[in-house]
Formats: sequence, C-alpha cells, structure tokens
Amino acid sequence: MTPSESQRRIDAPPGSGDGAPPRSGPALLPELAPFVAAGVLTTAEARWAERLGGIGGEDHPQVLLAAALALRGPRYGHVCVELDRIAAHVAVEPQPGSGQGSRSDAAEVDTLDWPATDAWRATLTASPLTRSGGDAATPLVLAGSRLYLDRYWRYEQRLATALEDRATTAEHAQAAPAAAVGTWLDELFGPARELDRQRLAAAVALTRRLTVIAGGPGTGKTYTVARVLALLHRAALAGTADRPLRVVLVAPTGKAAARLQESLREALRTLTLPAPVRAAMERTPASTIHRLLGVTPTSSTRFRHDHRRPVPYDVVIVDEASMVSLPLMAKLVDAVDDPARLILLGDRDQLASVEAGAVFGDICGRAGSGPVLRFSPGAASALDEVVGGYLEGAHEVADRPGIWDAIVRLDRFRRFAAGSELGAVAAAIQSSGTEVERVIELLQAPTSELSPVATTADGGRDTAARLLDPDDDPAVSDHVTELVLDRYAPVVRLALAGAPPAEVLSELASLRVLCARRRGPDGVEDWNRRIERRLSEAVPGFDPGRRWYVGRPILITRNDAALRLYNGDVGVIVSDPEQPGRLVAAFWTPEAGVRTISPARLPACETTFAMTIHKSQGSQFAEVVIVLTPEPSPVLTRELVYTALTRASRRATVLGRTAILRAALARPVQRASGLQERLWATAVGEAGGG
Repeated sequence: MTPSESQRRIDAPPGSGDGAPPRSGPALLPELAPFVAAGVLTTAEARWAERLGGIGGEDHPQVLLAAALALRGPRYGHVCVELDRIAAHVAVEPQPGSGQGSRSDAAEVDTLDWPATDAWRATLTASPLTRSGGDAATPLVLAGSRLYLDRYWRYEQRLATALEDRATTAEHAQAAPAAAVGTWLDELFGPARELDRQRLAAAVALTRRLTVIAGGPGTGKTYTVARVLALLHRAALAGTADRPLRVVLVAPTGKAAARLQESLREALRTLTLPAPVRAAMERTPASTIHRLLGVTPTSSTRFRHDHRRPVPYDVVIVDEASMVSLPLMAKLVDAVDDPARLILLGDRDQLASVEAGAVFGDICGRAGSGPVLRFSPGAASALDEVVGGYLEGAHEVADRPGIWDAIVRLDRFRRFAAGSELGAVAAAIQSSGTEVERVIELLQAPTSELSPVATTADGGRDTAARLLDPDDDPAVSDHVTELVLDRYAPVVRLALAGAPPAEVLSELASLRVLCARRRGPDGVEDWNRRIERRLSEAVPGFDPGRRWYVGRPILITRNDAALRLYNGDVGVIVSDPEQPGRLVAAFWTPEAGVRTISPARLPACETTFAMTIHKSQGSQFAEVVIVLTPEPSPVLTRELVYTALTRASRRATVLGRTAILRAALARPVQRASGLQERLWATAVGEAGGG
C-alpha cells in the first residue's frame, strides 16, 4: 500500500465505510481500554489507532493514544490535540443507550493514566507516524504541543498563509484620488464627523483583497456591506475596467444567503446611486458556499472549483462566516481567484461551526479583547486619508502588516433601540464572562413576563429578554407551552385555510423554540411532539398523524444540489395553490422567492417547530423561546446562550434553572486550534492609540 493510499484510509472518519475497522475483534490494548471505558474515546477510534500503528510499524501505547485522540478531536470541533491541556479539558458525553446522565464523571477521567507532556512529545517526535512539518507522507503532524491529523494541519497551514497574503498585500490601488473616494463615502455614509467604523470597513475593502467585518447582531454588517458594494462598483466604473464587477453573496445555509440578498435589496431602496451601479447591484446573485464551489456527485468533500479552477467572481462576500468550518473555509479561500476580493461577515461571539474549527473567531484574535482596531502604520495612514482623519489615536499600532490590517469590528448595536433589553443582555454576554451576574440580573428584571410583545408609540416593537425558572414557579413550563401554541396556531390555521405559501412562511418566522440538545427531556424531539399534540387539540383539522401534514414546518438536514436544497433550509407543507388537494413543500429561495416541491422528492428533513440552537445559526425570528437542559450539561456554553438570544429581533424567553444558566455563561467554548497563533502570535506593538 502506498503512503497516499494509507493516508486516505487513515483520514476517513471512524466507521465511515471503506476501510473501517471491524466492530468486534480482539480485546483493545490495555493502555487504550480505560480511555474507552471512561467515554473519552470510542471503540472505533481506538481500533483505528491500533490499525494505524500496524500500518506504520508503531506499537508505543503513548503514540497510539495520541493518534486516537487526534481522530477523536474533530468529533468535538477540535482541529488538533493540545497535549499539554487534553487531560484537564477533555469532555465526555452520553453514548447511545447510556441514559441521560454523563457516561463518566470528572473523577473517573481524572484517574486515567495521562502521559507527562514532555515525555509524550518526545515519544511522538521519535515515531515514524509523526513529522514536525513539511510535505512528507506521515499521518500525524506535531507542532509544539499540538498534534494534528495530516489533512487538518494542511488545511490550517494553507488557510493561514492565504489569509495573511490577502490581508497584507494591498494590490488594489485606489481607482480614484482620496478626495473622490472621500466624496463617495460621504454620499454613502454621510459626512464624517467622528470615526465611523462602517465607513472604515468600506475603505478597507477598497484597498485590500481581504476584509473581515465582525460584529454582533444589529451592528450593521449587512448595512455596511451594501455600501461596500456600491463603493467597489463606483470605483470600478471610474477606472479602466471593461465590465462591471462580478459579485456573489454566499453563506453556509440557503436561508442565510436569502436573508443577505434581501438585505441588499432593502438597502438599494434607500440609496441614491448612479444607474450603472444600481443595475450592477440588483443583479447580485446569492448562493450557499457548497453551491458556489460546485458539489460533485462522487464526493461530499471535493468541489469543482479550487485554485486551478477558481470561481468566476471579482468579489466574494461570505455572510455568517462564524459557521464555516476549517476544511470548508480552506477550500473556499482556495477557490477565490488571487486578484479577487474576499469579504467575510460574522459574529465572533456566536457558536462556531458544528464541524472542526472556530475559524472566524481565530481570525478575529483573542476572545474578550473588545472591539479593538489595530493597524500597521502604512495601512492606518492610507485609511485615515479617507475616513476624515479620525483614525489617528483610535487604534492600536502594529509593528508590521498582518491579518489585523483587514479587520474592522463594529461596536454599536443598531437593531435594538437605546435601552433595549436584548441589546443590553447581548452586550453583557460579549464581555468575556466578566458580567455573568449582570446577564442574570437583566434577565430576571420584573416585567409582564409572558405578555405579547408591545408596539411602541413610533410603530416599532419593544425588545425584551426574560428568564423563567421552574424552581421559582413550577407552572412556568406550562405557561411557555401556551405562549408557543399562541404563536404557532396561526401558522397551521393559515396553512389549513389554503393561504399563499409566502404568508405561511412569513408567519412561521415569527417564533421558534430553540433547544440546547436534540434528544432527552426538553430536547427538540420532546418539544416537537408536545407542540404537535397540543396543536391537534387546539386547531380543528390539524392532523400530525401523517408523515406529510398541512402546516408541518420542516428543516432540511442533508444537501441536495440537484434540488437546490441545503442543510438548514426551512420550509412548510401546504396545499398546492395550483392543484388543490395536492401537498407541496414551500421554501423561500434567494433566486426565485417562494418555490414549491413535492414532498416525495425532498432530501432528509425533520419537523422544526423546535430546533437545536446550533441549527438556528444564520436564522432570525421575531421571538424565540430558549429551552435549557434540566440538568448541568457540557453542551451549555456562553456562545450557545449568546447565539440563541441573538436569533431574536423582538423577544427572547429563556426557560431554565438560574444555576444552570449561570454555569453556561461562565463556560466558554474551547476548541483546540493553531490558526489564531499562526495569524496573531508574531510581534505586535501596543505602542499607540487605544
């Protein structure tokens, strides 16, 4: 077997098919068996490590343990194994059939025979399975105390190099003098009277091949990107370009892509633009990342577009970038042509991808550092010219160009009005865990807990966030259920009455129940059954006893490129407007508005009156009900709570015990990765600004 063949087999996920180890066989090595018994490793991961040792002629237990942990890492979102931290930070979770409790408590994990870091690293360095870098064909790569599977090390190295090259190479010289650019920015953002970070982001996008616009919900990311596009088109038309810029909007899910395109269309209605610029912007297509890259029928991980066949666009704008995993981001950046601009939009404080990596957070730098600006002197000088001279003294000074020159962190919540409870809670959670008690205090403030969201005098909507603790009032769970029924009953009534699909979809977006987990008490499956049962009692004609019933909201869980339906797309089963008596699934799409498709043709999907918080990323609802687990759980983290709360534009109701919420807010997600260090660990001065 050649090294490349063995590598392909080794990198396959345990149990994925070709080359998978048998489910039964000889007893596990005695050094690995305790880690399987404690729930740290699965049997498949241990078997794969043993098989890897057999292929590479390695039988040292410490090497095989490290290999099994490297195989385990992506299952928990880790890119690598941090040998010096794994014993203290390893988490276990319930296994199928093991009940609702943890399969192993912390004490059992603590009794495991973890190798000493220095000796472990030395043993791995001497192993034929491991290298420290370069292109040799070994399945493992050791970088300091981080151990990678070869393919994840390559993804990380390739992505870091590409991002830094884009951030530090100002290839796009301004197509007009600074005075002209300043005039265009005045038209788009208004005259500069102070440092406007949205204006600054547009200036960065004009002069860099990479722009990172980071900010929480309602900080104006899509408002900004509409004006960024207008500026880029304006500059291109003023220059020597022989055609309009080719621009594409992409996101990890179809729903997020559609929302970004709709936001752009809304912005166009308020902007005064030259006719050619408006026409070019109106033609901007939206797509999922997978669709842009071109899914192939023979592989779910290989795409038609890569560095040899780049995507045919001059500007690629990626929304919800925090949801993009390391492998997908590496492939996306690889497929963007060298001269093209890449613009990433995201919120570093929300949940990272469900797959390996926390790429957007790593790009943005250290968590909890606040919305700091940092630029090298050359970049700051060029930008200050077009932002009215307000940048000087308002940023940290880096001693050389770096990824920081491409990043603008927006710092003003604009979705929520001054004094908004949701905005205040979101800002407190962002404070790196230092305001846990402030979050609890805000959520416990006395108001009319379950009253309808009120309309303000100016026609707007109050924003509210409330914590309802069943320990304080055992009846709150029933009260929340009634609230949910009040919001969902109009959805199924509209569907049963044959209302236009667009109207049903719009009503469906008014509320979503967001659960911390899928199974178990107060999980997604539990709440979906509860809602279906109660709706069948409350709404005549509603019949959830059939698989495809009128009013059933559905969530696509598997990509289908042929049908242009992708994981995360939300639809609803309705009567076909054109053929009464026939059922169809209706979806909102960025290309054609509402489209319908026969349920028989749908890829894998599930009922979604309730959905996991992870699945809600990229979505927005007027109101959310957030259901915590009834017992402490490692799945509850600060990012999970923040993501759930910020899916709401009007109201958030948290159902759960105060102690459990407090523990979640104090527990940030920790993902092993070397990307942030690769991008940020070089010498950065703190000499100026601030």
